[in-house]
Amino acid sequence: MLKANNYILRTTFLYSLFILILIGVPTYFYLQSEYEKFENTQKLELNNYMLMLEKKISNIKHDELYELPLSFLYDYFIYDANKKLIFGTKKHEVISFEKFEYFKDGKFYQISHLDMNDLGGAFLVLSKEFRDDEILVKMAIITLTLVLFVFISLYFVFKSAIEPLQKANVYLDRFFNDAMHELKTPLGVISINLEMLEEKIGKTKEIQRALNGLKGLNTIYDDIEYLIKHKRVEYTKEYLDFSLFLRQRIDFFDDIAVTKGIVFETYIKDDMYVNFNKIELQRIIDNTISNAIKYSHKNQKVIISLGNIENGLLFRVKDFGIGIKDKVAVFKRYIKEDSIKGGFGIGLSIVKAICDKNGVEIKLDTKYGEGSEFSYIFKIA
Repeated sequence: MLKANNYILRTTFLYSLFILILIGVPTYFYLQSEYEKFENTQKLELNNYMLMLEKKISNIKHDELYELPLSFLYDYFIYDANKKLIFGTKKHEVISFEKFEYFKDGKFYQISHLDMNDLGGAFLVLSKEFRDDEILVKMAIITLTLVLFVFISLYFVFKSAIEPLQKANVYLDRFFNDAMHELKTPLGVISINLEMLEEKIGKTKEIQRALNGLKGLNTIYDDIEYLIKHKRVEYTKEYLDFSLFLRQRIDFFDDIAVTKGIVFETYIKDDMYVNFNKIELQRIIDNTISNAIKYSHKNQKVIISLGNIENGLLFRVKDFGIGIKDKVAVFKRYIKEDSIKGGFGIGLSIVKAICDKNGVEIKLDTKYGEGSEFSYIFKIA
């Protein structure tokens, strides 16, 4: 469940980012226009105040300076024709007369020529702090609202879309667990009874075929069981006699090979030890050998070898069968080179996952129509 939620969040984030990029350009131009609109409004207010001051100054006498209006928002200065200060609402500032409008130190300045007046003023300089906090807050609210809306909307869309799949996955997981549990007992009963029957009446083709079929079922059962459990069970490593274990697994497949007239040609060096989990090592061996048998032509041989290489062990299985067309796809789940041969196409995907997990290097040499060789390099520290 946690993994599914992480997937939803990750997907929502990526799609949100994509959508925000798509709508980001028009949103940027909208916010830019809002900022320009705010700037023009500020200038318009400044112009209106400037016109009011000009009217006041033109009507005021020299000894009536106290009647000039004061404001918390605006500062203004009156200069004569020689640009000497006559009056100012605050401490004198350094004024530039090169432009009639300019922006400096967070303030916007406007300068106008005065008509004849009793004060002798020739220039009126009006300034106002240009505070864009209001528009910045507005832009931040719009941006945040947009981001949250897109993210939350997509989150609930993906969540509602994936919930049925989660429920189906839980149901299938429970079904497979129950089915595997129920299959284990009858498989064991069939195996014991076939062996007892073989002891009573001897080896017959029918019993041998049944035993071989049962071995095939056991291999499929072990693959599916590993797929179900590998994310929940910790497969601890142990010091294994690879040579002995490999011979045991070859014996297990010997009867299956005989039915196709296939002979195992083995080159197994004694006392080859590896630090590996026994179940995972069995999946590598079983799937590789069973595939070699399955895809070999009749009355051929399968060469199996195990020996030393520099800093490791080399396990190889070579067949002289149909070969493999796609060396990459064959390791993907549910991909099979030949649907006629049966199976679920999961064996080599399991092998690849186990090898990747344990740092085992896989090499595949194949020629379509002539056969394949799987090599596994087990590194020894």
